[in-house]
Amino acid sequence: MITGPLAERARRTARLITSRLADPAHVVASVSASIEDPNTPGPRRASSLLAGDAGLALLLRMASDADPEAGWHRAAHQRLVSAVRSTHDTPLAEYGVVAGSAGLALVLAEFATGDQRYQGSLDGLHTRLSEQLSERGLLRGAGSRTSVAAYDALQGAAGTLGYLVSVPAPDAVLRDRVHGLVDELVELCTPAGGLRTRDATEPEPRWVIPPEDYPLPRDLEEYPYGYINLGLAHGVPGPLAALSLAWRADYRRPGMREAIGNAIDLLSSAAVEDAFGVDWPSGIALDADGRRTPARHTARTAWCYGAPGIAAALLVAADALEDERLRAYAVAAFEAALRRSEDHLHLLSPTICHGLAGLLAICEVFARTTDSAHARDALPVLTERLLASCDEGLAFGVQNREKPGLVIDNPDFLCGAAGVAAALWSVSSPVSRRWQRSLLIA
Repeated sequence: MITGPLAERARRTARLITSRLADPAHVVASVSASIEDPNTPGPRRASSLLAGDAGLALLLRMASDADPEAGWHRAAHQRLVSAVRSTHDTPLAEYGVVAGSAGLALVLAEFATGDQRYQGSLDGLHTRLSEQLSERGLLRGAGSRTSVAAYDALQGAAGTLGYLVSVPAPDAVLRDRVHGLVDELVELCTPAGGLRTRDATEPEPRWVIPPEDYPLPRDLEEYPYGYINLGLAHGVPGPLAALSLAWRADYRRPGMREAIGNAIDLLSSAAVEDAFGVDWPSGIALDADGRRTPARHTARTAWCYGAPGIAAALLVAADALEDERLRAYAVAAFEAALRRSEDHLHLLSPTICHGLAGLLAICEVFARTTDSAHARDALPVLTERLLASCDEGLAFGVQNREKPGLVIDNPDFLCGAAGVAAALWSVSSPVSRRWQRSLLIA
């Protein structure tokens, strides 16, 4: 953690943001007065962890431990009650972390850790999540094609598995759902016939996204014949991190170790080098014959896409496998990302998804869990830069900046003020870091 006057400034700014988010009327009014965030179109969902009141409840719960005198515990409870009650009128149709049962369960689990009164609601939500995953398995069927939304960290199997393997003493039904998700991600990362090879003439595993499954039509311009997504938010690093977290939690399934190795091999073979070190593109394009093509350009430097998120996933894998060479590779990749970002930190949005708060959160993990002096030295630098993006004159103390001239008063975790506050609390105070599991970085 950071210390001294900088830590106090970080806590003071985190208090400011948290106090603005603790006022439901202020949040509603400020969101209504702002333009819509293109990352989360449509009305906010109270039950959403990363884009709704459930995420604000998690922040307030964390902040109440950091600053018990502020009285945020009651506000946290009220936000959580609002999030849970909203599911009675609008039942959760999704199972994932960003706006589904797994995300709300992660929040409830944080509350239940310190207060057993929340356990009944958490048990009920686990039952609902188990039902959703069972129905999903029946709908998918064996050998079906997998879309990004089905396996990714935000909406799909990777993020959901990341949460479920954190559940202590799960019952037989929940363990069975974990096994099903592990098997699905193992299948995703395993070539046809169980072959493990880098030979471009062999069929790719099911992680190839065909054009008909592209979430954005504009992707056809860059990937006319299909591609492999390399972003932690939506690509193969998500399943790698989730399978590694499952392995670390002592889940063992057939082919699991080999699938983890396949994902590591993919990321290693897709890496490129520049003056700063190793880096990655956003995706690997395939040609008309299904062969990988060279990267045209590298990705941004962020959690969602680029070297920081990939390095975090590789670090999780290294910890799970107790692989010191892989750990060194992950550290080197993250340190290269820090060097690469030094001259353009001021251009980054302050937020988690593709901005400074996400980079700071990953840096905190590397500084805390590895021997990287560079990561430790970067913590105060990134904190200073993030604080420079905050202003008490703004509705929430900080805004999402998508590009010059496009600023949004977003209160939420993934692309808004709550994520900034969470990152600042985490580097300046001894608080719970459960929220980092929603990003699959710890």
